Amino acid sequence: MGYRHSLLSFANRTASIAFAFDSRLRLPTLYAGHCIWLSRESWNTLFSRYELYTARAIKDNLSGGDTFCDVGANIGLFSLLASKIVGPSGKVFSFEPSPDVFNVLIANVRGSSSIHPMHCGVGNADAVAAFAAQGLSNAASFVEDVTKINAASVPSTPVSKIEVKIRKINSLMKDLSMRPHLVKIDVEGFELEVLKGGTDLLSKSRATLIIEIHPPQLKLSGGTEEALFELLEQHGYAWDVIDRNPNSLYTIVAKPRRYHSD
Repeated sequence: MGYRHSLLSFANRTASIAFAFDSRLRLPTLYAGHCIWLSRESWNTLFSRYELYTARAIKDNLSGGDTFCDVGANIGLFSLLASKIVGPSGKVFSFEPSPDVFNVLIANVRGSSSIHPMHCGVGNADAVAAFAAQGLSNAASFVEDVTKINAASVPSTPVSKIEVKIRKINSLMKDLSMRPHLVKIDVEGFELEVLKGGTDLLSKSRATLIIEIHPPQLKLSGGTEEALFELLEQHGYAWDVIDRNPNSLYTIVAKPRRYHSD
């Protein structure tokens, strides 16, 4: 194990030297069995184990030619993985509201014909709303108190309010003529708002959902875990918890009952 770690560390240091010569260069990382190419702002290793439970859920519930929605796409790691799975006949729609993070997302998905990045948030309105951004933080939110929970992780970057488009999944499905097979939702407590604006997703598309649930952030955003699960129940969904984090965050896979293992 020590030998492998030393070898990987040496390879990482050697590979990162390439960025010193060309900041536009992308470098590979082996992720969930696929080679993913990342830009300088987001690359840190040749072998990534980031949230492998989510990666496995994506691989288990997505096939060639499918449509995948990445709600809260961040830098696009899951979008890139999904694009490998759906292939050239499939589609990946990536939604990210943070301006700085979206720029990194664009750099990462450059050249992919199946990925369609959109600079907007997803919620229960079609409007323009104030987004509490904090540079490249992956914990920013439309709710400023949510952004501030993890603000100390990037202390040199202030939280700033920026006007950003917010869209309902119902509207996006109509405007983009999309019928998602799988939707990943990671929105720092805004997950109930996403589902409220996605009733067509639940009742018509009947998509499988991978939802990262943030209990404290969910409460600050005006929702509750009980309300979220009640909404899923009302639309005939059942779910399994696939990961629990010591900080209370957990991830579920929700499916229409006819597809559920029970």
